[in-house]
Amino acid sequence: MELRAFENQSEKRTHRILEIATRDTLYWVNAKTRLEDVFSPSAGDPRDERNFLRDAHFDYTLHKKSSNEVIWAFEFDGPGHVSDQDAIRRDILKNRICAKANLPLLRIEDDLLEAIDGISLLEWLVRRWMKYEEIIPRMISDRDRVTASMSEKDWDEFRISKDIFITPPELDVSYIFDLANPYPPLPKTSARLLKTYGIREGSSLELNPNSREITTEAVWEISTCGGPLLDFTDYGLYSRSFCEVQLRRVGEDWLNEPAFAATGEYMARVVYPTFPNQRKILSSNPTTGELGLCGPPYGGSLWAAGKMIAWHRALREVEKWAAKNLPAIS
Repeated sequence: MELRAFENQSEKRTHRILEIATRDTLYWVNAKTRLEDVFSPSAGDPRDERNFLRDAHFDYTLHKKSSNEVIWAFEFDGPGHVSDQDAIRRDILKNRICAKANLPLLRIEDDLLEAIDGISLLEWLVRRWMKYEEIIPRMISDRDRVTASMSEKDWDEFRISKDIFITPPELDVSYIFDLANPYPPLPKTSARLLKTYGIREGSSLELNPNSREITTEAVWEISTCGGPLLDFTDYGLYSRSFCEVQLRRVGEDWLNEPAFAATGEYMARVVYPTFPNQRKILSSNPTTGELGLCGPPYGGSLWAAGKMIAWHRALREVEKWAAKNLPAIS
């Protein structure tokens, strides 16, 4: 009989990031939480699910301090989760149980643990979600109060057809939330491009609270000619976000060939398979006929944040090109 490690190295990194993200907040993190401590089986649940509750655990769970309620589950998926058939079977079973109980589940791979400009994707997603939970109800209440006071004439400005309206930016709570809570490396990269190479991308630069202190004169300009947007192509259980950028000298005709062009993209899991061979969100379980969705909550999900990640990746491609082809200003 030998002792074994409670966590592997990637799980330790995951745990540490979750602890840092939730420090001094209304939430706390627990490790190796048993499923039977989270879920209560129902009379109609199949035997394999009921047995699984006794045998399985979540790598980590997020709890509210006020109630100890589990509000988010986390699983670190190593290479075996895409090749080992028994691991895949157990993952699908866990996904299905979470979907039925409406418990958000975030499956974590190594890319979420990598620190970029001092913060990992995982830490930002958790912080973003906590902020979302804190302020979105108030933002929605404020929006509803404003819209209730608007007259038919006020709405005519935003009318597309008789019953369809464009949401004005000042009333789009998701848009406002995104601007107030950007992916931290995005404005940092934008500021670095201007200060180091004289490259300006105005929209992302404005997300930096210190942008007005940057006095470097722009020599180059970046245009975001496509995105940051969601790609509405059907990618099955995944969602693609992209951002196309072009680089030209300041004042150059936008019809001219750019000095450099790049596309940043991010593929995010929208939902997880809840039965074997599930390939699409709207495909049904051939055994039960049910449609089951299981994914992270909107405010913290990769789907919600993918546009900003794609935007940042596009700017990083510009930065790599500039490092090879342009002299540094400072």
